[in-house]
Amino acid sequence: MERNIKQEMVARKFLNDSIEYNKSFSRGIRVNLGGSEMLFISGTASVDEKGTTFARGDFSLQVKRVFHNLTGLLESEGADWNNVVKTTCYLKSMKQYGEFNEIRNKFYRRQRVRPFPASVCVEARLCRPELLVEIEAIAILPVKQKKLDKK
Repeated sequence: MERNIKQEMVARKFLNDSIEYNKSFSRGIRVNLGGSEMLFISGTASVDEKGTTFARGDFSLQVKRVFHNLTGLLESEGADWNNVVKTTCYLKSMKQYGEFNEIRNKFYRRQRVRPFPASVCVEARLCRPELLVEIEAIAILPVKQKKLDKK
């Protein structure tokens, strides 16, 4: 029997399924490549477990919530920030890049991330006007680091 190489990532403790509020994307996809697996995490914003915007107008708290949500998605798959190889960061305004980078660097140091992931940061109009930051991530896991069945 052939195993599906693509599986949806779910971390309902941190984020609801996007389909619950009429969005047509997965929070993330796990892809089995034989000797390793890759996690492709969709752009993740400052939303709570019900999909409601968290910390309207507070850039610092929104950035921290995004990292909280991404950490939850990674952990739901048996991964952590040391598995992340690339991030794409979207800011509503590049004027906040200095603050963003300071928060990100502190977060990576607390997580003991070495080396830091490759990254790009761009200014973008986000899907909700009150959102100030969104981050997507790609992580690689050796097959032995597979998540445990949740049966």
